[in-house]
Amino acid sequence: MNPMSDDAKAILLLCGRLGRDCDAQPLEQTEYNRVVRWLLDNDMRPADLLHLDRVPTAATGSGIPQQRLTFLLRRGVQLGFAIEAWNRSGVWVICRSDPDYPTRYKTHLKEKAPPVLFGVGERSLLQGGGLAIVGSRNANAEAEDFTREVAEWCARGGVSVISGGARGIDQAAMNAALAAGGRVIGVLAEKLLKNSVAREARTAIADDRLLLISPYHPEASFTVGTAMARNRLIYALADYGLVVSADYRKGGTWAGAEEELKRQPSRPVFVRLTGSVPAGNLKLLDLGAVEFPSFAGEDAPRAVLSQALDQPLRRPAERAEFPLFESAAPRRDEPARLREAPLVEENPPQKSSPALRPAEPASIYESVLPVIVATLEEPAAPEELAKRLHVSKSQLQAWLKQAVSEKTIRKLARPVRYARREV
Repeated sequence: MNPMSDDAKAILLLCGRLGRDCDAQPLEQTEYNRVVRWLLDNDMRPADLLHLDRVPTAATGSGIPQQRLTFLLRRGVQLGFAIEAWNRSGVWVICRSDPDYPTRYKTHLKEKAPPVLFGVGERSLLQGGGLAIVGSRNANAEAEDFTREVAEWCARGGVSVISGGARGIDQAAMNAALAAGGRVIGVLAEKLLKNSVAREARTAIADDRLLLISPYHPEASFTVGTAMARNRLIYALADYGLVVSADYRKGGTWAGAEEELKRQPSRPVFVRLTGSVPAGNLKLLDLGAVEFPSFAGEDAPRAVLSQALDQPLRRPAERAEFPLFESAAPRRDEPARLREAPLVEENPPQKSSPALRPAEPASIYESVLPVIVATLEEPAAPEELAKRLHVSKSQLQAWLKQAVSEKTIRKLARPVRYARREV
């Protein structure tokens, strides 16, 4: 293990979860970015904050309470124990200040690049790019067969496969690429340590063909917020993205692809248009996605994908599988944010309801929660959120109360504001 730089130590002290700290909340990414802006304005680096006499002016300049910053920066003993435990488990840590931090994150995500990355495996894979393959957790056998064929093609052609480790399309892509002798990067939203010690993973890690990374604590559990934020990290590491199967305006696959296609500039995003095509795949074409090319007999994936970006668009609408009421136009009085609310696919699948059955309150909350989380780029007061989402304050308060109890959103005091919870 390479020795940790003082900059990295300061970033971990400010942003990391170390043991059972409860006296101060580690900085959210948006809060850390405020500290970074103050450091840059004063020609300083994160390591300068290890000198606690600089904390008062840093607190004033960033708007973060001095007591909170001081407590976080005094956790040196906890940090030492945490680093020792991570090293024993084969987990390494790099921070945004380190030279081997992925350049792709800094250039593509800018301030949304995670301050800290935990990883297990050959970290040089972070710089190499590849094809991001994503899709539904509940994709059919046809979609999974297609996924495996693409992953094996990438392995033969020396192109890394990048995915998220969830069951369904993610796992099919990663397992097929590894079985074919290829390289794989898994960007995980939860349980990095547990996934890294699985027997199959250990073999590939030892062969320098598998890298598992996460911006969250190595033992972090799944949350809606971590899953949503993970999607952008998958695309950012890749040269191209491929959506194998996406539900229209529902699930993490749709939300991640939509976010990427709206980014300027975005990664090229391909969609599968062969076989039975989900409605979401076709709708992504309207946002700028491109048909994934035929690759039978081809042995140069990068060349094939590059050429496909210049081909005319094909829309096999006659083969699409649209839900019963998919073609209905949205109501004019329905807020745009709520019409586009994604349901994060990593949640356990719910039994389908009969057509025209009135929606239950829980499903409405689950539909709106990702929109609320996505809106909280910065902490916001309930009045401001209600105005942004075009809903009544009383209804929003009920949703916020439930989200706080589920530890998806944090409630801040003096003044009352809400912030999304990021590890």
